[in-house]
Amino acid sequence: MQKYTLLYIFVPLFFCAPVVCAKHTIPDSLQMLHIEVDGVSFSMKRVEGGVFLMGGTQEQHCEPISIDLPAHTIALSAYYIANTEVTEALWLAVMPEWEINGWKNPDLPVTDVTWYDCQMFVHRLDSITGLPFRLPTEAEWEYAARGGNMSFGCRFAGSNILDSVAWSLNNAGFRKHRVASRWSNELGLYDMTGNVSEWCSDWYGRYHLGTEPNPKGPENGEWKVIRGGSFDNGEANQYIYRREYLDPNEATNYCGLRLALTLPDEPTLQVEEEPAMVKKLRLKNTQVKLVYIASENPYYISQEPITWRVWDKVMQVEKTEKWSESVIGKTTDEWNQWLERCRKICNQPIDFASATEVATAIEQGVTYEPSVKQQKKKYWQRNTRSIQRHRKTTKNAQKWADLIGVKLKETDDPTLLIYTDNANKSHPRWIVIR
Repeated sequence: MQKYTLLYIFVPLFFCAPVVCAKHTIPDSLQMLHIEVDGVSFSMKRVEGGVFLMGGTQEQHCEPISIDLPAHTIALSAYYIANTEVTEALWLAVMPEWEINGWKNPDLPVTDVTWYDCQMFVHRLDSITGLPFRLPTEAEWEYAARGGNMSFGCRFAGSNILDSVAWSLNNAGFRKHRVASRWSNELGLYDMTGNVSEWCSDWYGRYHLGTEPNPKGPENGEWKVIRGGSFDNGEANQYIYRREYLDPNEATNYCGLRLALTLPDEPTLQVEEEPAMVKKLRLKNTQVKLVYIASENPYYISQEPITWRVWDKVMQVEKTEKWSESVIGKTTDEWNQWLERCRKICNQPIDFASATEVATAIEQGVTYEPSVKQQKKKYWQRNTRSIQRHRKTTKNAQKWADLIGVKLKETDDPTLLIYTDNANKSHPRWIVIR
């Protein structure tokens, strides 16, 4: 018969962290849960809620790669995370029927388990303890690895010296080691860097700008995020912000798991979400960069008018003009057709910017007012001269008509009408998302 106990242990005041108001009483010291399952015990450290910059940040003193960017603001409510990776002993206490593949030391972190195996383990542990265990989200994992709101800004979890806190390619001998045999980080968490990588709950997806509270990653995907580096990774793959991903059906000898949980009565961190400063629309084999405009009615506007490159890619036509120049000379129907194609491609509520929106963006220096090409100026002058000749002819003809008492009927100048229509359809356009 499996037994467990749930104890509350508090570390000394020199580990104290800011208090978050909660429905239940939280002491001034850092709270820790101690759980025992069939004689195997493990501890969960409380991580106070807070706001941090996630991703390839400057204090890491390492050039991030594309999947680590952009650095973006994350807000997290309080949660608990295990101070060590799940050991072979704990896994077998929860899953006694599991076949052991070369497992020799109960204090070694468990590996050779898929993401779905981890879900089975967590659900079984839930039923045994009555606590809502889960895998940490990627944001929770990185915040805890950084030391939460007690962070010293280290490159690795707890130190700028890799070997002091991690089993890596430098010192591990191509094998995993007993948990908690290196130094801990600021929160007292072990092996957040090195030893074995750890499954996170998130599907892998690209980062985006803006403040996001308690993110859980994309709703679906092909790979699951793994974090922390492992015994066969060098320094370049051990930085706190470094991301990796793995097929959730794949079991490897370098990836295990760490537990997390949120108690039901934890307060939710209330954070006002900040808008992303930049959005990028992927349109076929090109993209359009939109920048946020803060106003009474905020919106995103393209940094430049629609160019021939973007037009041609969306309409799937051969190169028609200099690709870097703004599109002019299109009718309203042609523009609407182009816009509908864009909406289907990017699945975004895009529209054309109004004159006021363009003027505001130009005033804020986000975009610019394109100059009219010389060819169009000549066309304007040619039409103007034609209009002037037409009016002069009409005026002279009226003199002769007055002699016989006839008033010539004034009609709209067809040349002028052609010019006006051409002017309406020739000006550049900007994309907006309101």
